[in-house]
Amino acid sequence: MESLDMSAFTVRGMTGTRLGAQNSHLYDLAAVIVHHGSGAGTGHYTAFAVHDGQWFHFNDSSVRPATTDAVAKCKPYILFYVRREFSIPPPL
Repeated sequence: MESLDMSAFTVRGMTGTRLGAQNSHLYDLAAVIVHHGSGAGTGHYTAFAVHDGQWFHFNDSSVRPATTDAVAKCKPYILFYVRREFSIPPPL
């Protein structure tokens, strides 16, 4: 869930050119949307999101702590990654 290296999928990575910043193509998983049901028009959506290293599960009006294992075992519909070099700053 951390350190997804996308450098091989850049023009420089495909040509073997040396990259400038070491972490410029590293991404960390920040959130996951999960669809529960058999079709896109039916079912239910929930989400996992990480804050300060702790995962949370969002389900309608409830928010509960979640384990990384629960996130890893879910069947994701959409994955959101944050570029490590541009992490979300802490709230003011």
